[in-house]
Amino acid sequence: MARRRTSVRKVIRRQRIRSRRGRATVPQRVGGFLALTAKIFCVLLILSSLAVGGFALYRFTLVSGYFELKKLVITGVSDGIAAELRALTQLEPDQGINLLGMRADRIRETVLKHPRIESATVLKRYPNALIIRAREREPVAVVACGALYLVDREGYVLDTAANLDHNQRRFPFITGIDSDQIIFGEPIPTRMVCLALDVVECLRATSPRLAEQLSEIRIGRDEALTLVLSGGIEVRLGTDEFTDRLAALDLFARKHRNFETLEYIDLRFENQIVYRPRPG
Repeated sequence: MARRRTSVRKVIRRQRIRSRRGRATVPQRVGGFLALTAKIFCVLLILSSLAVGGFALYRFTLVSGYFELKKLVITGVSDGIAAELRALTQLEPDQGINLLGMRADRIRETVLKHPRIESATVLKRYPNALIIRAREREPVAVVACGALYLVDREGYVLDTAANLDHNQRRFPFITGIDSDQIIFGEPIPTRMVCLALDVVECLRATSPRLAEQLSEIRIGRDEALTLVLSGGIEVRLGTDEFTDRLAALDLFARKHRNFETLEYIDLRFENQIVYRPRPG
């Protein structure tokens, strides 16, 4: 009986302790919930303040004159091309254009649309300057097909050449091209033009004397190339092996005493040069 009474007392004591603990945890839970709510409210308040401040700063940078374009520098091209690039990009200082709102990649794409531009880099210089560094395509030959067109070393059609200047008169002419293949700002879509321009570059690199005498490159219907040197000398290159044949031509011109009196030179035969003196 004594053991039963002891166990009953222990049970009663445990229930009292649990009831006390239960009564103490209710305020604690309420206090914890309120504290968590306050923290969440503070975080939301801070985030809202940052968002409003960020938006205000964004509006300020776009509207404020601090980042307005004040200086536009275009380098690497002639004054005439620089003026054309200004008109093409529609960029002018002191016109309310914001530097932050500009896309440098899109400006570069616009610059590259100009037929005379080979490459370009666009740089922002904060707070208010824009620099365009461009490289102009250099003409190396004249394509004659009804009209005269300047082309660069990659065959891009740069401009018409109604009135050639002193340097351009020394460019070789390329003939045998259809006029419907001429599109300004685009390369002439035939591999023979590229081969003809390769011949020009090769001569200039290996035989400057012959390069100075080169006046015309004819593209035949069979896609064979014929060079015309000063004095009317024809050099028949054929359709391939241009590098070896040009080296043979240079050696032949150095050794042949009456080279300028020849009517034509035929390099299309393997290990053999056929030539004919001019009559009379």
